[in-house]
Amino acid sequence: MTTRDPSETGAGGAAAPPRPRRLGIFLFHDPDGIVDDYVVHLLRDLRRNLADLIVVANGRLSDAGRRKLEEFTREIHVRPNEGFDVGAWREALLERCGFDRLRTYDELVLCNDSFFGPFYPFAEVFREMERRGDDFWGLSVHGEAPGLGLSPYGYRPRYLQTYFLVFGPRLLAAPAFLEFWQNQPACRRFEELAERFAAVLTRHFADLGFSWSAYCDTADLEIGRDKNYDPHTFSLYELVSQRRYPVLKRRSFRVPRETYLRFGGGDELAKTLDYVRRHYDYDLDLVFAHLLRRGDAAALKDALCLNHVLPVAGAAPPFPAGKKVAVVAHLFYPELFAWCERYLRPLPSEIDLFVTTDADDKKAELERRFADWPGRRPTVLRVEPRGRDWGALLAGCGDRLAGYDYLGFVHDKKSAQKEYPTVGAAFRDLLWENMLAGETYVRRVVAAFEANPRLGLLVPPGPLHGTYFKSGLDRWTICYDETVRLAQKLGLTTRIDRNQQPLAVGSVFWCRLDALKPLFAVPWRAADFPPEPLANDGTVNHALERILPFVAQSQGYLTGWVLTDRQAAVEIANLRYMLDETRHALDGTPGLRFATFAAFRKSLATLRHTLQLTGLGVALDGFHKLADFAIRRSPARLRRWGARWRLRAAGSDGAAR
Repeated sequence: MTTRDPSETGAGGAAAPPRPRRLGIFLFHDPDGIVDDYVVHLLRDLRRNLADLIVVANGRLSDAGRRKLEEFTREIHVRPNEGFDVGAWREALLERCGFDRLRTYDELVLCNDSFFGPFYPFAEVFREMERRGDDFWGLSVHGEAPGLGLSPYGYRPRYLQTYFLVFGPRLLAAPAFLEFWQNQPACRRFEELAERFAAVLTRHFADLGFSWSAYCDTADLEIGRDKNYDPHTFSLYELVSQRRYPVLKRRSFRVPRETYLRFGGGDELAKTLDYVRRHYDYDLDLVFAHLLRRGDAAALKDALCLNHVLPVAGAAPPFPAGKKVAVVAHLFYPELFAWCERYLRPLPSEIDLFVTTDADDKKAELERRFADWPGRRPTVLRVEPRGRDWGALLAGCGDRLAGYDYLGFVHDKKSAQKEYPTVGAAFRDLLWENMLAGETYVRRVVAAFEANPRLGLLVPPGPLHGTYFKSGLDRWTICYDETVRLAQKLGLTTRIDRNQQPLAVGSVFWCRLDALKPLFAVPWRAADFPPEPLANDGTVNHALERILPFVAQSQGYLTGWVLTDRQAAVEIANLRYMLDETRHALDGTPGLRFATFAAFRKSLATLRHTLQLTGLGVALDGFHKLADFAIRRSPARLRRWGARWRLRAAGSDGAAR
């Protein structure tokens, strides 16, 4: 049974060969009931290959979402979010469609909304699979795997991955097809779905004599039951660039970096997106729009490797025509004015510079310094001291920034509470270097925004030196609740995950002004900020420091790190040193495994829990505290003995290495 699209004609106007009459059943699920535009693109292309389409929504479906889906079908059914996609497909087949109607079609397409794409028309995929002539097929295949013991086979046989399945006429006409769906058990957990449906369907029908294949066959990548992996995630670049894999699973963005590092170098997703950008017309904005609505800014930054390493030297890119750029610098310490001026003076002449300070004498001193600047001179503003850098930016000159496209913000910094003056000074150097390292660098920062319309915020990476090494363990410190309260004040709907470390620290940034629009839309006053003396942590100032990526995400923009090539070289050296020394220090520790990072991390967590359960962790902490106290308070002779002991230990350690 076939049908012909009257618009399809062959050479010379002759009718093209008829195409199979297909029914599609599409599973939609979104916790908010929102139909994102990537779903519209997917269905628009898929619908061209179908005679009819049934959409089943598990859970919610908004009125706006229903209107979007009605472009493709009037058969839209909303059901409780139960049984995953297999539960929805079963209900649609048995209760909405019925097998009498099903047998009027040549093919059945079952798919869901768990992937982006297609990167090229599905028609090409259908033509290739018609040529092969199998009874059923899918887009990708997973090699056999040990499983969890829930499969009736005792393991997971090689199986078609079930996000996109097509069944042909011989299988649709078989009583076994109806029986399979009638007997399909309800799945309440994802593990049951994987073991009792996905890992069963292919083997079940193959044992009955029906042929099958995968559009992107990866049999050559399979290495054995205990080592097979998910090719559409961990060999994604190979599939897309070499095997015409037409889609990208949403799951790829949720896989922890730890898992990516188990199977490769951690760049699989980023280089695949770059390939799609360069070789297909698919609008990746569809991907980012969904991820920014449902995901986390920090997780996206890591998944996409949004680390902008920009050269300081070389030819400067041209300044974007018609774009307005401002830099705001809040300067409080007169003894740092000359140091800050070294970074401010080389700014491109096209940039408007606003310098804020909190006293008239400081304002006069800054104006004197800027008097001999050639060309456009900075605008110096005296602002209220309350609120420090954030008060200066938001209450002091926020109204002056209307009409600008891009903004850079910096402030001087001493961090007097740190253990050594050099520790705070090094953090200040890191911030200013990665923000304003010369005219060429600043032009490249602006060019990075111009090249990526989805990029909304760039911040330097946080410090790891000195006692920042410890504070970096939890960059939320005591600021999470205050950040959530600030998000409510700004009207943000972005989810702020306590378990995800904040991206932005240091209160310096480059931004697209539209990305921080909710922040600048508030009529900030000096009274909105706490009075002096400002607490070292937990205030609205500290919440502002951390909330920036969430504001950008609420506006549909990505956040990345930015650093100079010089600073990147230092960062790599520091990180490698810290990693290598940590591994060396822990080597030989009972219970720790170093085979992979994932194995190391898991064994370290097990060791920590063991120490906690046995009470040894408390004893060790007490021993270290007692030893430190004794060395600090003991007579000189004991301190000298302790120093000699540590030197001997260090010497023998160095010799061994």
